[in-house]
Amino acid sequence: MKKTFRVAAMLFLSAASLNVAWSENNVVSPELGVIRGRVVDAGKHVLPGASIYVENLKTGVISDMDGFYTLPNLKPGTYKIKVTYVGYTPTEMTVTVPEGKTLEKTIILKEGLELQEVSVKGVFTGQRKALNAQKNKMGVVNVVSADQVGKFPDSNIGDALKRISGINVQYDQGEARFGQVRGTSADLSSVTINGNRLPSAEGDVRNVQLDLIPSDMVQTIEVNKVVTSDMDADAIGGSINLITKSTPYKRVLNATAGTGYNPVSKDAQMNFGFTYGDRFFNDKLGVMAAVSYQNAPIGSDDVEFEYDRDEETGEVFITDAETRQYYVTRQRQSYSLALDYNFNPNHKLTFKSIYNRRHDWENRYRISYKDLDAAADGEAKVEVETKGGSSDNRNARLELQQTMDYSLEGEHLFGKLQMDWGASYARASEDRPEERYFNLKQKDISLDVVNAGTRFPYVTNLINTREGEWEVDALTNSNQKIHEDDAKFHLNFELPLASGLYGNKLKFGAKYVRKSKTKDIEAYDYKDAYGETNTDYLNHLAYQVRDGYMPGAQYKGTDFVKKEYLGDMNFASMEGERLWEESSGNYDATESVTSAYVRFDQNLGKRHQLVLGLRMEATDLKYSGWNWLKPADGDESLEPTGERKNSYINFLPSVLYKFDVNDDLKLRASFTETLARPKYSALVPSVALDLDDEKINIGNPDLTPTISYNFDLSADYYFKSIGLVSAGLFYKRIDDFIVDQRTRGGYPGYEDVNFKITQAVNGGDADLFGVELAYQRDFGFIAPALKCVGFYGNYTYTYTNVKNFNFEGRENETGLSLPGSPEHTANLSLYFEKKGFNLRLSYNYASAFIDEMGEHAELDRYYDAVNYMDLNAGYTFGKKVKCTVYAEATNLLNQPLRYYQGTEERTMQAEYYGVKANAGIKVSF
Repeated sequence: MKKTFRVAAMLFLSAASLNVAWSENNVVSPELGVIRGRVVDAGKHVLPGASIYVENLKTGVISDMDGFYTLPNLKPGTYKIKVTYVGYTPTEMTVTVPEGKTLEKTIILKEGLELQEVSVKGVFTGQRKALNAQKNKMGVVNVVSADQVGKFPDSNIGDALKRISGINVQYDQGEARFGQVRGTSADLSSVTINGNRLPSAEGDVRNVQLDLIPSDMVQTIEVNKVVTSDMDADAIGGSINLITKSTPYKRVLNATAGTGYNPVSKDAQMNFGFTYGDRFFNDKLGVMAAVSYQNAPIGSDDVEFEYDRDEETGEVFITDAETRQYYVTRQRQSYSLALDYNFNPNHKLTFKSIYNRRHDWENRYRISYKDLDAAADGEAKVEVETKGGSSDNRNARLELQQTMDYSLEGEHLFGKLQMDWGASYARASEDRPEERYFNLKQKDISLDVVNAGTRFPYVTNLINTREGEWEVDALTNSNQKIHEDDAKFHLNFELPLASGLYGNKLKFGAKYVRKSKTKDIEAYDYKDAYGETNTDYLNHLAYQVRDGYMPGAQYKGTDFVKKEYLGDMNFASMEGERLWEESSGNYDATESVTSAYVRFDQNLGKRHQLVLGLRMEATDLKYSGWNWLKPADGDESLEPTGERKNSYINFLPSVLYKFDVNDDLKLRASFTETLARPKYSALVPSVALDLDDEKINIGNPDLTPTISYNFDLSADYYFKSIGLVSAGLFYKRIDDFIVDQRTRGGYPGYEDVNFKITQAVNGGDADLFGVELAYQRDFGFIAPALKCVGFYGNYTYTYTNVKNFNFEGRENETGLSLPGSPEHTANLSLYFEKKGFNLRLSYNYASAFIDEMGEHAELDRYYDAVNYMDLNAGYTFGKKVKCTVYAEATNLLNQPLRYYQGTEERTMQAEYYGVKANAGIKVSF
């Protein structure tokens, strides 16, 4: 990290030296003046989303996420300014603007009577910042401040997102990993850091792993469900913008320490956090630094099943069953640094950086029952497998994921013209060094399956690796490296054209993004060197599948090869056989997106606003991969595909309208066009052909992006006592959504072979209609004594219908839903807060949805409905130094991660995590 901060400091100082010429004087025009400053409260906390209105000119602006505002293009003279903010007393002031100068003015607001009557203000502080930020936005936006996130037991950004209206999250090892916005799959939305899209650490997809980023490292979460032309267009569902901690108005010093318990690992968890910020050199230089550390030993109890369909009778039958035991330790480290330097009121530089690193050490013990459809004939197989890593990596499979984002930006005011620019570099990577598997197999045996095709089928036969004819079926060691590098440059201009009730402004700019992504896996099998009949492993066995296995006591364990035995193996002294299939998915990809936009903002009187925009994005692609052939007899081959290029241009219009019925009621309507690019692996021009197992995976470099035409209508009413009730309708016409098509048939050169063929295709079009409802308020309107009790809730309904389905063999099916689209999502929270004590009970629900389409409807994979309930409590005391003691319990209903196939009773996976508990202390100076 020292090297990282050194490079960041050099970049910042270099850019600062280039801007000296712009900072020589404070003159912006011989006639016009400017008012710039920051809106804060009496405690010197910044207030985003404040309304600053110039009564004389009948025009105004909104403070940004850091509380800054700019009133440009003012003739010399005296102006009456009114500032409003939910929960604060409106403030009026008279300001005199000098000729040709920029006047710096800090605006301090005082809390309104409604808040002064409340003895503890924590929950209200978080709500009012979020509500003000979204109240004055042109589009439909949901905002969650850091104060609000701290009120829920959410350790990472993904868990925090599930509290927002219209958002569903998918889980991995009990933690939220991917976010779905407004009934669309995760790959139809984007995740950005300070407005720049984050690269993905995973090899195949563009989705960002939300569990990489601790929730305490972010200042604000902004979900833009309607994007404007000055924003990236790859946001069909929406854009999730994570705003990192900015430089403060005053000194900030916070610390957190906690611990926790997981019922599977039965080990203590640890988490620490520290934030420091201040201003120096007469407030010209601002600094904010933050550190977060989490170490969580967790685990899961998991059962999985596979099914197939008889092509003649249509009968669906079970083929495989697995009993899995996971032990996982996740260690997160996150570091952020923000700097800003104000040369004068007209010129400012900002540097922001965040670095996230997650170590994921995993051991998995798996019993696999295969070919169960032939079990009655004595032709089934059983495999017992240990998954681990080298002794250098705790004898566990290490998945090291890292993301980093560094951005340097400038803001400048030249007379009427405002200019901002930015350059950023981001990188995401995933390394899996020396991932190891030891697999034992026993074949040609009879197995008895009970309750096949139900929620919990199981095999009654007890497996004993110390008896019977076992052979070493696989002993593998692999190394995986995935990395994506992004470089971005942008330049924006904003020019006010007219002021007053019918004032307007023009904003235009350009952006260039260059991405490069590489996936490289190399694996070897050492079973021949070890010896298929070598029984040395018998001296290194240990029983796995713990007592209290949550899927049920009917699932029995056995003796597995110890992780220490696998980890101590010296593969350097053994000769391995290259596993070419593992390398068949390797690729190199380069993408560049050049974009330009124009945006015109027009006031139509005091209460009406109109925004017209047009964005152009030109995409250039260059992909290369590998063709793999495995003949029925003979040697495998792996040949390069060569480079495949493609390019396309999209023009994306937008129209947004906002009607301020009064200060509390806001109506919005909009039309936008957005897109989603195909995932990386789908575009690789490769063919993986396996004649032995009769299956083919084919890339598709001719995929086109998914396009969506979006219509939104919403109404928000803001209570003066801090709260909100809102309702919204949205409709999306989605063209060319992408699915993995699964068919059977021949392939050129092998027409007589009935392959299982998988290829990503533009699967057709879909209509998506939705309704969003939200309500949050304390109960003080019922009786003053109930002001300490409040409710937060939201509900989203989505209906989808697929049309023009381009899926071979299923073209004539009707009533299909769009993959990744839950029909119902809901969040409810009931809280109590008084005299420093706070208690919150939270509930989250999402209905089942199609996750992946199969060869037939009976083989479609569904992500099952989820019901999560969490409880957290805390007590805050102290004035100058505030301390909060907290306790949390999550997943009180022990909700499993569950998939099913075709029908709800046919379980594919049921993974249980148990209830987690955490406790700790937070200190603010």
